[in-house]
Amino acid sequence: MPSPSKLRPITDEDVRRAVRLHFDPQDGTPYWLERDRRDGTDALRKVHGMLDAQQLIGLRDGPDQAHFEEASRRTPLANFVPRRVLTEGGPLWAAQTGGTTGPAKHGTWGARYWADILEFSDEFLDLHGVPRGVDWLFVGPMGPHTTGRLVVAFAERRGGMCFSVDLDPRIVKIFGEEGMTAAYDRYVQHIWDQVAEVARAQRIGVLFCTSRLLEMLPERLGTEALPGLRAIVHAGTTMEPESHRQLREDFFPGVPVVGMYGTSTTGISWQKPFEPEDDHHVVYVPCQPHIALDAVDDDGNEVPFGEEGRVRVWRLTDDALLPGFLERDRARRVQPYGAAAERYPWPWLGDPYSPEFTEGRRIEGVY
Repeated sequence: MPSPSKLRPITDEDVRRAVRLHFDPQDGTPYWLERDRRDGTDALRKVHGMLDAQQLIGLRDGPDQAHFEEASRRTPLANFVPRRVLTEGGPLWAAQTGGTTGPAKHGTWGARYWADILEFSDEFLDLHGVPRGVDWLFVGPMGPHTTGRLVVAFAERRGGMCFSVDLDPRIVKIFGEEGMTAAYDRYVQHIWDQVAEVARAQRIGVLFCTSRLLEMLPERLGTEALPGLRAIVHAGTTMEPESHRQLREDFFPGVPVVGMYGTSTTGISWQKPFEPEDDHHVVYVPCQPHIALDAVDDDGNEVPFGEEGRVRVWRLTDDALLPGFLERDRARRVQPYGAAAERYPWPWLGDPYSPEFTEGRRIEGVY
């Protein structure tokens, strides 16, 4: 293992710090202050740690979460940022979700969180053996989607340039929902045509691609099109174990294949370093103390290790508070194991997927 990690378990002091910032009567976050007043919670006085936070400020139920989601779509983004952070200034990235489940929700990535993300991303990319000093090709959503901006930063920070081919998941959603099969097929071909042009002219060392497009790559482009490829990174949601095995063993032997999981509002997590006992299941390490991910049952209780539940997110960053937000995704709750267990000793997530995308909708074809 490399130098000591700055990642660590969330402590009660981390929770108290976030509560002091977001529930400060003068400089706190308008949305959470209004909810605190409406519910009579008095979080600033009563929340002393994670257990209190789960009981008092966590999103309670479906209507509570729906209210938050609708507000994040329809009201000014500044309502979700502490006034102190806005007053202090500094970069504040206004992110949007993919918009694949309805109108896009908005969120922020503040300067401190952004710096932390780049740092722990370097840690995991190094652990997986992703080389420095090479150029990247990003095939995925740019524009308002955070992934594209992140990947450009990864490449530049690690000494390379980042070429990109844009993908619009929202128009693909329309094609799928309206049965526009020909348009969908043409759009996918348009993506691969652009990838081929870049691959012909540039020496790409790292390919970052959505999981679904990556599975198409051997057939659509051919593995010989990227002769200098030294690492593959994928994002999106589902990567089946057999697909992972084929990529690592059949199509790109010796090339690291690394997963990144997250959303534009909740943050990202990285795949644990690959070991044979993974059996090609993709297992993610939530990047505590910035975010905590867990898998819960219908009553909001953590499922036992090894069982599947809905993904719940706690984000405790300066610019954003997400207290127990339920993602659309489901995943297996994984007890840390192998060489990385001692370094990252909090619950991991295995094989996350979006149930609505497993019902044959065409959007799964690219994202």
